[in-house]
Amino acid sequence: MQYTEGQLGRVFVVRIDDGEDMLVSLRQFVQDKGVRAGSIVFLGALMEGRMVTGPEEPVIPPVPHFVMFEGGWEVFGVGTIYPGEGGPHIHYHASVGRAGHALTGCLREKAVTYLIVEAVIYEFTGLSARKEYDEKTQLHLPVLSHENTSGTAEQEPVNEEPRPGPREEKKDEKSELPGGLAEIIRDLTRRPPT
Repeated sequence: MQYTEGQLGRVFVVRIDDGEDMLVSLRQFVQDKGVRAGSIVFLGALMEGRMVTGPEEPVIPPVPHFVMFEGGWEVFGVGTIYPGEGGPHIHYHASVGRAGHALTGCLREKAVTYLIVEAVIYEFTGLSARKEYDEKTQLHLPVLSHENTSGTAEQEPVNEEPRPGPREEKKDEKSELPGGLAEIIRDLTRRPPT
């Protein structure tokens, strides 16, 4: 585990209009205002977008499972902002829904607004935080540190020993979801063979 501590800085309320790409608009706004670290909360609707809804298989490094959606989906979500190579790194997670269907995941590459998206950006100051590429996971991960009593930044050690998770401990047990729902969900998220 790592952590850092800071303070709340500026707060911005942003409106993204019909046809604008929410991801592009918010990244440009964050860059223009010089927000180095913070959080974004947003809600509204998207005409189309691209989302990672988990890995193809639960391995490290993961291969992302992409899903496209279009046709006017309600959306709400959150994002984190950290400085990184090439400017601000913004990581969005959201849920979108339309006509009884829902997706949850990481918005990437495209999120075109339908009607309006409202966003609130909370700036954090005084954090020792940045995004760096992690070779093991092949992702840009936040690197957080805190000040120790000598006034120098100290990074929390990372435990390299993998701990068994619930999935490993219960491999042979049947799913607890009723009526084969777990299998249906697995079938819906599998990609067709190519």
